[in-house]
Amino acid sequence: MTYRVLQLDRMPPGFEALCDAAESEGYGFLTRLSARWRERRYDDDPLATLRTALDGDALIAIGAQTYDEYDPSPLHRRIRHFYVAPHKRRGGVGRALATALIADAFARAPRLHLRATHALSTAFWDAMGFVRVDRQDRSHQLIRP
Repeated sequence: MTYRVLQLDRMPPGFEALCDAAESEGYGFLTRLSARWRERRYDDDPLATLRTALDGDALIAIGAQTYDEYDPSPLHRRIRHFYVAPHKRRGGVGRALATALIADAFARAPRLHLRATHALSTAFWDAMGFVRVDRQDRSHQLIRP
């Protein structure tokens, strides 16, 4: 599979279709991502990044890293709103996007959190080297080596 991982500052073309795919699987977090970016809720976080993966011009994955509002220490970042189109899973695009977001976060802070809410995403983040934690506001953390 050929794809490109890019950093963006606004919702990309094709986002609505990706959002519809997520909603059809029962995931509403891309709708929240769109609202947060549109409402400029991350403007107070100049370190936040939005990354996408494209196959040609087609949007196939998206994710963000931001401050962690549950633990607002400047030493903590959070991966959120991570989604890969179903027909592009298991081809390496999720790993490439996650690796870019992890690098973004670790360039800013030594500790990274996320909350995986489904078995498949839990297994994915386990495979990415995250450690499970037993907290209501996060399921995984990764500490910069």
